[in-house]
Amino acid sequence: MARITLPGTFGRWGTASVLFAMVFVGVLNAAAFLLVQRFPGLSFDLTRAKLFKLSEQTREYIGNLQKEVVIYVLAREETFAGNSSYNAQANEVFKQFAKGSPRISLVYVDYVRNPGFASSYPGLIMKHGDVLVAPAGEGGGRTSLVKTEELFNYARGRQGELSIVSSRAEEAIYTAILSVTSDKPVRAAFITGHAEYTMDDFAVMLGKNNYETVSWNLMRGRIDPGTDLVLIIAPKEDFTARELELLDEFLINGGSYGKTLFYCADPSQPPLERIAVFLREWGVSAEDGVVFETDEMRVYNYQPFYAMADYAEEEFSGLLRIDSKPMLAPVSRPLRILFDYRNNYSAKPLLNFGSSAGVRPSNAPETFSAGDAAIRGPFPALVLCSYSVINRETGKADRVSHVLVAGSAGILDTLAVDNPAFANTEYLINVLNRLSGRQDIIPLSPKSFTGRGLNLPRLTVNILGLIFIFLLPAAILTAGLVIWIKRKHA
Repeated sequence: MARITLPGTFGRWGTASVLFAMVFVGVLNAAAFLLVQRFPGLSFDLTRAKLFKLSEQTREYIGNLQKEVVIYVLAREETFAGNSSYNAQANEVFKQFAKGSPRISLVYVDYVRNPGFASSYPGLIMKHGDVLVAPAGEGGGRTSLVKTEELFNYARGRQGELSIVSSRAEEAIYTAILSVTSDKPVRAAFITGHAEYTMDDFAVMLGKNNYETVSWNLMRGRIDPGTDLVLIIAPKEDFTARELELLDEFLINGGSYGKTLFYCADPSQPPLERIAVFLREWGVSAEDGVVFETDEMRVYNYQPFYAMADYAEEEFSGLLRIDSKPMLAPVSRPLRILFDYRNNYSAKPLLNFGSSAGVRPSNAPETFSAGDAAIRGPFPALVLCSYSVINRETGKADRVSHVLVAGSAGILDTLAVDNPAFANTEYLINVLNRLSGRQDIIPLSPKSFTGRGLNLPRLTVNILGLIFIFLLPAAILTAGLVIWIKRKHA
């Protein structure tokens, strides 16, 4: 039998190290086994995105829940969780909800053997693997159905195939619980009839955060008084005088105010004189041209017109869980604030483009370059305009309506609101919740199953590629040859 001889020093210390490692791993496994036996519910989430742990905001909300709800998973647990690692993650999230509140129960329904369960909810179309959140007891009430596919976010590959990229299990179940227990959801109306953008994904995002959304053509008359938020996204046709009167009536709300209008501009819009006058009354103007960025660290995918915007205040940015996440405001018109305060109207920036930004005029020649820009940053990307009714006794505003103006309709586009690398979803929901007077809606971002992307300058990318593709392998190969030659001639 051949005997392997190790060099003296390595033989002594190497053997000892291997034995120590084996003993250490054995002791660690034994300790883990005893802990699990002693505390069956003990678990640790070591994932970067905390895939198996509820956010602090969610735990705080469900900890104060006053109504009892049941989370029905329409499958046996082993069937649901065993279907994929993604389902297993979602299943653990369900359990965390049940652990987080004594008023939340988790029930698995063998939907294959008990199809009669659906007869208790005749208005719903359910299938195996869906999740139903309903009030506890036999009293009925509002229910919320979460489809299996709604527990995740997807991306389409180059071949057109779909793949799961992030989990929204916490967001989906939290929103369902909120919908079941909330007395009054926020109502939002998308204005139509002027060739506006629809922004379906943004509407879906609002729905996920317990907003009831409808489309409304002002030719039908006044906006439903129960509406809290009106959205006008890049209309291509001007509003009539009567339509603007209806918007004023909505914001005044019979003297009670408390309403919000969200207007998004876009460089593709023609001149809209009546809308421009309306916005100027509130203290803001959407100027000509399109914003570009010269700092490649402040753009998306090296596209100069896909610029990042900075937070200009702390009231809303302070609510972000990760305040270092950027806001994407692609293909934007520059905004200009006309006054800070006048006749109970006020205007302030919420987002600003940086000092490295500029504006390309709509009539710019083909030879236009960044150095030709007459308008340079910083200037606003998102402006909050308010009208306040001042209480004469206290001297404070007790009734307020708001007009929120964005220079970019793309701030609501799929690229911006569905990408966990950007704060668009969380920030905009924070703003709209606060303006709508809702404090119980917590914006939850998707939890990515994949690693984080790096937005690096092209020169840095090239250098890193050179290092890892050529220099590092060459260095390893050279070191190996040197060691081999030394050992051969030793």
